[in-house]
Amino acid sequence: MSWINTGVKLLLISACLVFAGGAGADPIARMSDKQVKELAKTLAKQEKAVEKALPSKFKKSVLRGPTGELMVRDYFSDLGDAIDHLYERFTGQYSASAEATEILTRSSVMHQYFQDNPAVKGVNEWDVYAGSLQQLAGAYGEEFPLGDNPAVRRIGDQELAAAAKDAADFAKDFDSVLYKGTKKTSELKDDVKNARAELKIVASASKTLGSNIKKGRPATAEARQVMQAVAAIESVLDEEAMPEEVVDAWDDGQVPINKIAQAFAL
Repeated sequence: MSWINTGVKLLLISACLVFAGGAGADPIARMSDKQVKELAKTLAKQEKAVEKALPSKFKKSVLRGPTGELMVRDYFSDLGDAIDHLYERFTGQYSASAEATEILTRSSVMHQYFQDNPAVKGVNEWDVYAGSLQQLAGAYGEEFPLGDNPAVRRIGDQELAAAAKDAADFAKDFDSVLYKGTKKTSELKDDVKNARAELKIVASASKTLGSNIKKGRPATAEARQVMQAVAAIESVLDEEAMPEEVVDAWDDGQVPINKIAQAFAL
């Protein structure tokens, strides 16, 4: 494992090439826990296909750079172990973010090498594997190859469903707070009416979102509805006449909404 302290740095400096699905791309459907588990199985098969395709001489070689050495055979052995750990440890209760980070970090190193050396036999198999890595990165809120200071973190299905329920409950409770806190502020009457309508959307869409997640169905559309409604509510809360205690109550309830935003990269 010593290569992770030296060999990773060997090529990681330039491992930030733009890859399919880069920053600014349209949001795609969030992968369910079941799909992530299946993806881990696919990654294992694809990584083995890469190893099989690589020339024996290359697998016995050492890649050298200004910061250290990377022994290719040991590298792929460790990478295979990391993928196995993801498959074995990923559950509904544990999202295995650390294991995903290890796979994406190790793979980012070799990805850059193959980008710079396309004539090496096995690059085609690597490119297939790299496509699955992009899916894995997306499931954990990142891109492949990893850039500087990545935040590889997944909101699992159970955590997301719970957050959706909390968001729906909060929207209903906050409706009362908003109404009572502004009923004496006449200049906010129309805006508050609009915000209360948006709160109903947050509650309804969050409920549907949670139901879809529990059933293993896509829920990206509901997540977008939630965040669009949240943006509309916050524009009203930014009004100068809005009582501070109302704004504070809104801020205090943002944890579940922020989890939804993070889970769908919105």
